[in-house]
Amino acid sequence: MRVPAGGPLIRSASAPCPRPPPAARPAVTSTDLAVAPTLGPGTGLADPITGNRVIATVLALVVFAIDMASPSGMTADPIRAVSVAVSMVHYHSLSLNRFQPLPDPGYAITVVNGHIYPLFPWAVSLFAVPWVILEDVGHKLGLTEGSVAMVRSGHDWGLQLVSMATVVAATTVVVYFTSLRVLRLQPQARRRRWAVAVALAFALATPAWSTASRAMWQHGPSMLCIAVGLLCALRAQSGQRGWMGMGAALAASYAMRPTDSIVIIVMAVWVVVSQRRHLVAVVAGAVPPLVVLVGVNLAVYHQPLSPYYTGGQSFDITGTMAVALAGNLVSPARGLLIFCPLVVLSVAGVVVRWRAGELTAFWKALAVIPVLHWVVISAFKHWWGGDSYGPRFFTDLMPVLVVLALPAVEVLARWLAPAAEPAVPLEATGTEPGADTQPGVGSAVRPTPPRLRWRRALVALTLVALVWSLGVEAQGAILRSAWCWNNEPVDVDVHPSNLWNWSDPQFARGIRTVIWGPDRRSEITRDGVDLIGCPTEPVRP
Repeated sequence: MRVPAGGPLIRSASAPCPRPPPAARPAVTSTDLAVAPTLGPGTGLADPITGNRVIATVLALVVFAIDMASPSGMTADPIRAVSVAVSMVHYHSLSLNRFQPLPDPGYAITVVNGHIYPLFPWAVSLFAVPWVILEDVGHKLGLTEGSVAMVRSGHDWGLQLVSMATVVAATTVVVYFTSLRVLRLQPQARRRRWAVAVALAFALATPAWSTASRAMWQHGPSMLCIAVGLLCALRAQSGQRGWMGMGAALAASYAMRPTDSIVIIVMAVWVVVSQRRHLVAVVAGAVPPLVVLVGVNLAVYHQPLSPYYTGGQSFDITGTMAVALAGNLVSPARGLLIFCPLVVLSVAGVVVRWRAGELTAFWKALAVIPVLHWVVISAFKHWWGGDSYGPRFFTDLMPVLVVLALPAVEVLARWLAPAAEPAVPLEATGTEPGADTQPGVGSAVRPTPPRLRWRRALVALTLVALVWSLGVEAQGAILRSAWCWNNEPVDVDVHPSNLWNWSDPQFARGIRTVIWGPDRRSEITRDGVDLIGCPTEPVRP
């Protein structure tokens, strides 16, 4: 029996994954879900695919333009992010004393020795520093009001928006290159097209659009760091440089958001168990970001970690956790499966790898991360995340979920165009002569009509999930009422039972207001919702 060329989906030069001898492998047909990713010769994971830089540039510009054109967002927790960036540039400090009186005084701040500092991670503000500098250059040229005046006016959402649109565009490019590395579709042009499709789905059909790009939440930089860390890990396993990069990126993610420690711990266990000889390189990469984080915190807060990290969350594992576990998945206001049903492909991708016998330690680690994250965020007493749109606490994990979904995406791609794949000899599929198969173009066997029917049904369901996810995420990026749901008609923090209100679900509030609301034109007023008010209120100047 001849084995299809190309080997497992992820190869490691340092820790190869040997295949069992032919006699030990069960016979399967080419119509099986599991064998699809390994059919055809494929190219090596390290093989270059030409034209990537042009495609990546266009992809980044398209996503950046869409995010910039989207008019809505909420500056709740990120209310101090730009102020901190301006303080970094002008005063070489994190102190907010010079901007008093602060808008919404007392919120998102901590006081140390009489100085006002940001409560939320200061590292997020680093992504606004280049735009603060450009704002000040524009001021010197007489084109803008300048960053200091902008912060004092309280209207800094535009700078938040451009900062995070850049971050999401960069993360989309990383997802594109990650998809190229994992997908094994042939020819190369086909692989590029599907990698672009995956990257655009990430950018527009997940909370990357409706949450991460809308203001300087911690989630955007967190996503970028995690995505870079995963790409470095995939590169390293194919024999390229990446171990130090993985350590640096994941350590930096902790500076962006404390719950990223889950990703760090799981990946660290994977390195210790399966890639021990690279542990020194990973640690060497992680040290510089952690040294900077601890050094700044010691200088500012007089402790290794800021109060946001050490103050602790309010946990409730007996009273609200059961409700939170369900709510984070299926609540009409915070449910991941409701707002982004495409993530079901992540589960399917794990099943595909498991059935193909390619669920290596790396992929097992990735599969564990979302489960642990779900449990941890459900242990928060305030599990819905205050004024948010959809499953905000899951936003950080979108790169992980996308990578897990790639094997399932590859199966769908092969189902949609089986003739595009190179021919596979019959003996390579493990199918015995005389089996119930039909000859087909581009493969040795063709699925029987019943299989074709359920394949078409699964493809149709995936397309429905994609369209649904796009529509739901678009509301959070474009329509103000999607955010105003948190406070109208009741405050969700005061009445958390509204999180289960199926008669007025958050995922439909925006479109319902556009269709039946009395103030439809104000839905797309451009600015932070908390700055200009909601459609049922007068639009503030």
